Amino acid sequence: MALARSELKRLFVKEGLEFLGVSSPETPEAFRRFKRWLGEGRQGGMHFLENHSALRENPAGLLPGSVCALVFALSYDQRESLPIQGPQVAQYARIRDYHRLLRQSGARIVRELKTHYPNAQARVFVDSAPVLERALAAQTERGFIGKNTCYIHPKLGSFLLLAGILTSIDFEKDSPSQVDPAMHLPDGGCGACRECQRVCPTGALDTDYSIDSRKCLAYWTIEHRGPIPEEYWPWLGTYYFGCDLCQLACPYNMKKTEGYLPENIPVRDYPDLFEIATMNQSAYEYHFGGTPLTRAKREGLRRNALIAMTVTRHPQLQAAVALCASDPAPVLVETVRQIESWRKRDAS
Repeated sequence: MALARSELKRLFVKEGLEFLGVSSPETPEAFRRFKRWLGEGRQGGMHFLENHSALRENPAGLLPGSVCALVFALSYDQRESLPIQGPQVAQYARIRDYHRLLRQSGARIVRELKTHYPNAQARVFVDSAPVLERALAAQTERGFIGKNTCYIHPKLGSFLLLAGILTSIDFEKDSPSQVDPAMHLPDGGCGACRECQRVCPTGALDTDYSIDSRKCLAYWTIEHRGPIPEEYWPWLGTYYFGCDLCQLACPYNMKKTEGYLPENIPVRDYPDLFEIATMNQSAYEYHFGGTPLTRAKREGLRRNALIAMTVTRHPQLQAAVALCASDPAPVLVETVRQIESWRKRDAS
């Protein structure tokens, strides 16, 4: 017996997830914009985004025979507001590894689906797969891509970790929301609002609806493996891993009444900056194993912590530098050199 949409939604709600809707797997216009973005070099050093182009163009290739995508999300907003008292990590990184969490929830939903559709094929995907998941979400009945390049739901906001299920079950697809981002209407749209662009400290969002990763604090503190240019250092005093400023400033997040981190998902505490800057491999695995912060690797987190300590004039900075000075990792060697130069200028 075919599942009604209300029953389909119930499967996701039972898992503490937001069911966004049913989309076609293809996102042709979004893929063309993505290719132009790559052509402009706005991905910075994230060359992995250039791989698997055929799958990004047609995600159905991940599951031959799939005809639709069930798009869902985990709300992770922890009710934080501006101004930020840093240094800290972005909100999504304060919970356990969401890839695993979403895959596990998705797998349970797939098992339930197969009790109704025994011959169906299905595959869960999260943002580690070559899928333009924000574009898929924007093809459901609510929501749009905002000037900060996030998927924004008019009621849930943008603090959403997106995932989906490709399936051969031919569910009725949503009529995509007809939101014009250039207008600001009850169903969505940015209109003349520039709050995300105004609050972005590095100008990464200066072009409407496009992000320049080469200027983005999240890129430098998470994806970049080498030294961080000193022009970006002051902002590590706010976030030393990722950045939430453009989302916190968004009116859709400031005015919403639903779409928060489920109470059964604990928020993690991390060591102080001195411990991070000087941690060995075992301490790194103990504190950060199974969390999103492993994306930056141990050397990246230590680099970030040293910079955050420098710009906030942390009282244990000298001790941290002394312990890191003999580390052979090239990124730490260069960061220590940068710190010495920074402190000389700061003292003059």
